[in-house]
Amino acid sequence: MARIKGKSIVFEVDGTEYSGQTSNVTFSSAVGTLGFGDYTDSLDFTCAVSGFQDTAAASLHSALWADPGATVTISFAPHGNAVPSAAQPWFTATGYAETVPDLGGAAGEFFVYDINFILTGKPARVESF
Repeated sequence: MARIKGKSIVFEVDGTEYSGQTSNVTFSSAVGTLGFGDYTDSLDFTCAVSGFQDTAAASLHSALWADPGATVTISFAPHGNAVPSAAQPWFTATGYAETVPDLGGAAGEFFVYDINFILTGKPARVESF
């Protein structure tokens, strides 16, 4: 058994790593339009991300702010490992951010944001590059 305990989040968008800029990444599915055929075809997939606001040009927040609705490739390593393996796979998906990230917050606190990515299909399990 390989239970997952979050320790560090490895999260990439279009091949750029944004580890340390996110505090939560969750892939989810919900039943969409039921039709004939494979049940998986009726599932809608999303990726919810919580991150820290950062106005640096190379930050995830700035990348999402600059190009809303752009199709991106997301990679997530739930074990925090740098290289995927059979025991510690990564998961990849393609989709777009539903909105732009929030900007601002309470004085004296770190500014954070939550954003959802609408995925084009079920995330793929990756065991090696």
